[in-house]
Amino acid sequence: MNGRAIQVHAASVAGWAVAGLGFSLPISTSLDGVLLVVAVVAWIVSGRFAEIPGIVRRDRYVLLLPGLFLLLAIGMTHGLASFGERAKYLWKYDDFLLPLVFVPLFADPAVRERGLWGFGCAMVATLIVSVLLVAGWSAPEAWFHGNQANATVFKHKITHNILMAFAAFLFAELAGRARISWRRYGLGALAMLAVIDVFMFVQGRTGQIVLGALIILWCERRLGLRGLVLGMAGVLSLVALSYAVSPVFYQRVAKTVEEMQQAQVESVAPESSSVGVRLEWYHNTVNLIAAHPLIGVGTGSFPRAYAEMVTDPAAVKPAHPHNQYLLTGAELGMAGLLALLAMFGILWWRFRQAGGDLYAELGQGVVLVMAIGCIFNSLLVDHTEGLFFAWVVSAAFALDGFGVGKETC
Repeated sequence: MNGRAIQVHAASVAGWAVAGLGFSLPISTSLDGVLLVVAVVAWIVSGRFAEIPGIVRRDRYVLLLPGLFLLLAIGMTHGLASFGERAKYLWKYDDFLLPLVFVPLFADPAVRERGLWGFGCAMVATLIVSVLLVAGWSAPEAWFHGNQANATVFKHKITHNILMAFAAFLFAELAGRARISWRRYGLGALAMLAVIDVFMFVQGRTGQIVLGALIILWCERRLGLRGLVLGMAGVLSLVALSYAVSPVFYQRVAKTVEEMQQAQVESVAPESSSVGVRLEWYHNTVNLIAAHPLIGVGTGSFPRAYAEMVTDPAAVKPAHPHNQYLLTGAELGMAGLLALLAMFGILWWRFRQAGGDLYAELGQGVVLVMAIGCIFNSLLVDHTEGLFFAWVVSAAFALDGFGVGKETC
């Protein structure tokens, strides 16, 4: 086998590994790691890295995620934590470098389609198990996280609901493009079942808020201003229905209200109060940003800086404030916060320009998911959410040309 044949074979292996991430992301972190190693090594052997300059010339916005990683790397040069701790923490953002690997591989339409099929199949499997848990199936605890009162499956409630919300958006997008009736109705049914799962079966509040935004986006993209109004009305109706018929949703809302009321009178929130500790972390992190507004405390130094500022032994000292905007502002100062906001804004605008292309629509959807989800969680340092963001954005950037709609079903 000559060198050229080896490169062709390696490119094929890398493409299959990147597509396989669509299936592994909702299911197995360990499999994610294996597929990432295979994809990167095969990508290097294939020589596809030589395509990066051409990809950047075609669309310089593909450097947005790697650019933010570079800014975080610069922020690592100072801080309270040891250099080793800072370097280890920086690697939590390594997903931002992956578009340089994924975009050349996703340029093959077959790779994009395999990845989409993989993700769809994984989410259908997740949905089936979630429904079975609600129905009372006693699943092995070693296999799944949830139960009848909180029907998560392979991931915990925040990640489960975020991915399921995006799956509902995907199924609805595919249903709208399906030319065959049974596919259209089947995908529509999956979208509705995914919506029910997020709102009525699982406790993840972030995913519920994200799904509401995706429903409004989906309606607005199809019906314009009228769709925006109908989408909002539909989400409000869905919330009211869930509150009336779903004990899971009702109890979660009641607990949220109770914790918010309690937080107003507590000097230090107990760790059991999800809302209370978040509000406390937000308040203290704002003070931390105010104390270091220009360059922040440095990438990876937030835990130590927070612990030095909040000396009350009863206070919970977090590794991050469960808000990506505050975390980035604390680490990099206002310049870093503005860079994060600009990244989301530019990506939104870029994919919005693409008209009705499926992958650009999904890119727009994942930007909305992350932009909203980062208000309540530090999603970019979480493995599954960060990798999923880079994976979907890369698939959208890999299109031959924006604005060229393609049918998948």
